[in-house]
Formats: sequence, C-alpha cells, structure tokens
Amino acid sequence: MSTSNSTPENSIASEQANRITGPHREPPTVANATTYWRCESCDRESIREQDLHREAFHAADCEVADRC
Repeated sequence: MSTSNSTPENSIASEQANRITGPHREPPTVANATTYWRCESCDRESIREQDLHREAFHAADCEVADRC
C-alpha cells in the first residue's frame, strides 16, 4: 500500500480560503445576536445562507462566485 504526504485535492484544507463557512454565532454581547455565513474568499457575510450561493452576492474577483 502506498501513502502520500500531500493534501488531497478535494480536502477541506486545500479549499480553506475558497469556501463558504458557517453558521457562525455572533458574540452574546451583540444586541440581537444571530448566526451568519461567510465567504472566506471575498469576506462577505450574510445572515441568509442562500445569499452566498448567488454569484451576484460575491465580489467581482471572488473564486467562490465561479462555482455558484
């Protein structure tokens, strides 16, 4: 059996900066704290996850937008 030290192409580690993450919780010190999702590529956030699956939501040079 052969093993490799390289990261698989489809692993989470290889897509760390080019993915949608969440839900994230705002700190309890924030009035009306809620959860939100973030695009790690263009740093845009929304309280509605479906927003991040629309190409128009992302910045013009965002790599995640190409996969919407």
